[in-house]
Amino acid sequence: MAQAVALPGSAFPLVLDVDMTPNPVCSGPVHGRVQVYDPAAAKAGATVEWRVRAGAKQLAGGRLAMTAGVGTATFDIPFDDVPATETALQIDARTAASSEDEKPGRYGKIWRDTIRRGCDPVRVASVGDSVVWGQGLDHDQKFPYLTGQMLGRETGRGHQQLDYSISGAVLDAPELPAGNKDAACLRTTEKQDPDGDGEMEFGEVTQQMPDVFCQLEKAGAQARAGGYGLDLVVINGCINDLDPFFGIGVGITPGSESLPEAVKRECSGVGAAPENPAKDVPYFSGAKVGYGGRGMQAAIEKAHSLPGHPKVLVADFYYALSRSSSPIPLKRCSVPGITAARLLSCKGALGRVSERYEQYTQLANAAYRQAATAANKASSDGPYATAADGLFTVDNAVLTPDSKVWGTPVTDPAFPLRTRACPELSATPVQCLSAAVGHPDIEGARQYAESFLLNPSLREWFHLPRQGPRAQLKAPEHAHVGSEVPLSVTVDGKAPATGYRYHWYFGDGTQRETDEAAVTHAYDHKGPWLPRLVITGPDDKKALVEAPRALTTD
Repeated sequence: MAQAVALPGSAFPLVLDVDMTPNPVCSGPVHGRVQVYDPAAAKAGATVEWRVRAGAKQLAGGRLAMTAGVGTATFDIPFDDVPATETALQIDARTAASSEDEKPGRYGKIWRDTIRRGCDPVRVASVGDSVVWGQGLDHDQKFPYLTGQMLGRETGRGHQQLDYSISGAVLDAPELPAGNKDAACLRTTEKQDPDGDGEMEFGEVTQQMPDVFCQLEKAGAQARAGGYGLDLVVINGCINDLDPFFGIGVGITPGSESLPEAVKRECSGVGAAPENPAKDVPYFSGAKVGYGGRGMQAAIEKAHSLPGHPKVLVADFYYALSRSSSPIPLKRCSVPGITAARLLSCKGALGRVSERYEQYTQLANAAYRQAATAANKASSDGPYATAADGLFTVDNAVLTPDSKVWGTPVTDPAFPLRTRACPELSATPVQCLSAAVGHPDIEGARQYAESFLLNPSLREWFHLPRQGPRAQLKAPEHAHVGSEVPLSVTVDGKAPATGYRYHWYFGDGTQRETDEAAVTHAYDHKGPWLPRLVITGPDDKKALVEAPRALTTD
């Protein structure tokens, strides 16, 4: 999907962050804070003019002297000016004229949000690494925001997004703080968090800390201080603990040679050696601080312990790099039944690197499912966690015809921010500037959110009406590598009538669309694999169904 190229200079003054509390609002005014980022304006001692608009109506605005790279202004929106229903907001800024003879500058990049009246918004906190942060995306394009927005619309409650994630974060840094005393995180501040509220305004700038457990600690502290509970935590983590550049890709980071062992250690928290073998690697790597430590189950349980005892959605990993990734466009590689020559061509495009990324995706997602299952089993108040899939295939990876990730470092919406912030805030500015490559793009982020809203657990938790047919997916528990595995679906316990459409996701990165309620699929290496199916009824309503358990192969 083609993306418009953002010109760095035209984005400034850049609205870095806008906080509005409460929003939705039940009574009284909305208290707001806008942060404007413009190092050049600060160097020149300039003043900027900012405004908050709902359509053609300006709700707030003012002037701000830029005495530092980030300037902060506050505002109030009277309750009578708050729309009754969800309304789009646009917040932007421009350099003010320095004299009567000059004209003001052009308005910079727009920050987009919504505002509405309401008393019980769906509050969503997001914690994790660059995938949850939404590397390269604007605030309102990221999948945790979109997930909350969709939930708010379907429930009629509106939503509030609270983002504590940061690009580059490890799941757990065992010695930071010492002894895993997460409360100590509240006494630390990061350059990426200029206002110190725990939400990383410069989360686009890669850094390993705060880790996911510290992010959860800060989310809990802010909720307690604000007197509110959370409804949902969107979480991921552990890829940076393994080192996505050298550990996963080529296996040269100490401790990453065997991906199954490394994923078990970092994603599941089992099997760490007494001393970190990667602590002295001479390159940017989360493995320096993230080796060992707690796994995803512990993170899920900590998330559920936050005020409100929120449900927890673990965002499954996607295919960043795969057999389909190639500088030379290949035909689709995820559809079963392709010729042996084509399959060889697909798998040989980037060789061992793409194979290891595929393997990591499958192992990490299996670890996430196991962690969610174990957390639910140990729960005293019923199931609250799900590992939700974005329904990505190997054909959605970087350098594929159907890519849904950023393929270049300069075409994403956040590139202008990185051009200024990476040299200023990052210890590895070159890596920081190119960090968006391989992350879900605008279409990919929306696919994540739309797939999450099909998740049966999420729909049940938020009392959303059942959509699509009541279907059950049947799959064997065990199969042999290379053998044809039968998969079938029933609707209300019977064979489906005509008029249904079926999109099969086999769990190994491949997929197929059919008009038939039964298919077979051969897995070419060991699992476990969790088949999923999106079934569309004659009324075009969709339902997502999963096999009752993962399928093992030998």
